[in-house]
Amino acid sequence: MDLFGASVAPIVAFFLLGELAVLVTLIVAIILARLHKGSIHHYLVLIAFLSDSLLFKPLMLSRASSAWGSWPWDGTRIAPHLLVSIVAAVLGVLAVVLGFRYRVKKGSKMFLPPKGKLHRTIGWLFLVLWLLTFTVGIVIFLETYFP
Repeated sequence: MDLFGASVAPIVAFFLLGELAVLVTLIVAIILARLHKGSIHHYLVLIAFLSDSLLFKPLMLSRASSAWGSWPWDGTRIAPHLLVSIVAAVLGVLAVVLGFRYRVKKGSKMFLPPKGKLHRTIGWLFLVLWLLTFTVGIVIFLETYFP
C-alpha cells in the first residue's frame, strides 16, 4: 500500500488510522467533559481506551515482534514506547474506574464531586502519557518508512 509516497503494509496503515481515530475520540470526549456531558464522555473514553488497549496495542506489539525480532528491539525506540504505553494503560484503567465510580448526575448533566478530582488528575496524566506514546509511535513510523 502506498501511503504518503512510502510503501506501507496495510496493517501498519490500519494502526495509523486507528490511532488517529482514538486521538479524535479522546479529544471529543474531553470537550464533552468540559460541557458536563459526562455520560457521553465516559462511554467515549471507554470505547477509545478499550479499542486502543485491546485491539491496536496487541496488534502493534505482534507487528514489532515479527518485524524487528524479539526484545529489546535494538536500534529502535520501541522499548521506551512500550514502557510508556504500559504506564499509560494502567493510568487509563484507573481513570476509567474512578470516572464511573465518582460521578453525580444533576438533571441531564453530569458533574464530578470533590472526590472526582482524583479521576481528573489521573485522566490528565493518562492523556499526557498517551499523547507521548502516540508521538513516539509516529516518530517510529516515520523512521521506519521514511528513513
